[in-house]
Amino acid sequence: MWLFVLMAGFALLMVLAAVASASGTAARETAQAFEGEVLRRYSKQHTLTTGMRTDHWLDIRTDDGEVLSVTLPGQVCAHYEVGDRIVKRAGERRPRRL
Repeated sequence: MWLFVLMAGFALLMVLAAVASASGTAARETAQAFEGEVLRRYSKQHTLTTGMRTDHWLDIRTDDGEVLSVTLPGQVCAHYEVGDRIVKRAGERRPRRL
């Protein structure tokens, strides 16, 4: 009985840790703000034990001269082309074209 309670508690702790980690990433992405130009759009495929995963990125040169790599869903990333001017305001989830 105690072993079951201990294992259930550990599983719950792991789930809570994963949720806290994911929400921290989303909060950082939402807080980020920049304006700039798309330098490159690319994707990479990764083989996982559960199948394939494709990650999509935009490299952006901000008006401050900094180069950022922004991860976006594939369908969203496809809307941007090299040379597009984009803006990402604090509180917004994703950048948009100017």
